[in-house]
Amino acid sequence: MPYITAADFQAWKADPVTQAYMEASRIRIEDVKDGMSTACGLDPAADNFNRGFVYAYREMLDFRITDMAGEEL
Repeated sequence: MPYITAADFQAWKADPVTQAYMEASRIRIEDVKDGMSTACGLDPAADNFNRGFVYAYREMLDFRITDMAGEEL
């Protein structure tokens, strides 16, 4: 993994482009949740995909530099 400092990570998180991407990700999560509220149970494969989609996006949004503990920072 490339070398990254905590300051680099915080600067990236504060960047307007990153902020816009994160907000767009939050909106996508809500869109999928809204869709699931009306269609959940109709297609088990789609339900699984959507659950995985929301989980992956949340994982990305919740990532912290401390999650890299034990790795070179």
